Amino acid sequence: MDNRMNPERAAGTAEPEHQGPRPVPYTYHDGREDYLHVGRREGAEPDQPEALVPPSEGVTSPLQATSPPPEAASVAAAPIASPPEATALPPEATALPPAATPGSPWATPRAAAQRPQQAIRMSEIVTRGLRTGVVLTAATMCTMMAASTLKRGSPWAAMNAMAAAVGLGGRRAKDRFDPIATPAGIAALAGGLLVWGIGYEKALDAAGRRGGALTGALSALGGFLLDDLVLPSRLMKGFRDTMGVAGTVGKYVALGVASAVAPR
Repeated sequence: MDNRMNPERAAGTAEPEHQGPRPVPYTYHDGREDYLHVGRREGAEPDQPEALVPPSEGVTSPLQATSPPPEAASVAAAPIASPPEATALPPEATALPPAATPGSPWATPRAAAQRPQQAIRMSEIVTRGLRTGVVLTAATMCTMMAASTLKRGSPWAAMNAMAAAVGLGGRRAKDRFDPIATPAGIAALAGGLLVWGIGYEKALDAAGRRGGALTGALSALGGFLLDDLVLPSRLMKGFRDTMGVAGTVGKYVALGVASAVAPR
């Protein structure tokens, strides 16, 4: 029977190779095998490959054919995602370790740099305090020696009273120079006023103030309270005996004035 009379047989007749693309076996990089149609088609570029997909699998594009299956993508993405618990840090992890706390030997460089500055500042305070103490000693000693000269006729009586207060030179202060009591009294007075000057300058630095009339008055009041309430009671008795009441008051006035005008 003529093929032109039987359309079904005509449709099953193989066409010559020059009338359509030629299937060529092709293996993809993932191991799958397929056929490519190689040949000239109407409206297409010469020898343009086209995948021949079986009808049971449907039509897929070349991009879809080269992409990995969904289960492979989910397996590859699984290690990237982390559980929510792993992203949260425990409270103790946010606290600074003891080595990073200020004041430790391993503190930050800024804290380590502040220590030399504090040492320099303290050295400056001590230097100013010693200068102030020298001024206080000179002013107070001259006032006491002048008052004892007027009261007892000897400038050493007040210094001997200082020695008697610390247990040197006997319980009663001598009027004349004593090789033990007089130097001991001068040393006790000078040492106490040098320490007083350092404490005075430290207090000014802590308060952020400069010396003046108010600070001088407070220094004089502090000196009086120290002698009257802290030191032995025989010290104030010896001052009154050797310098008189006016001379004793003059001693604290000299202390306050020297504190107010001492150079810094």
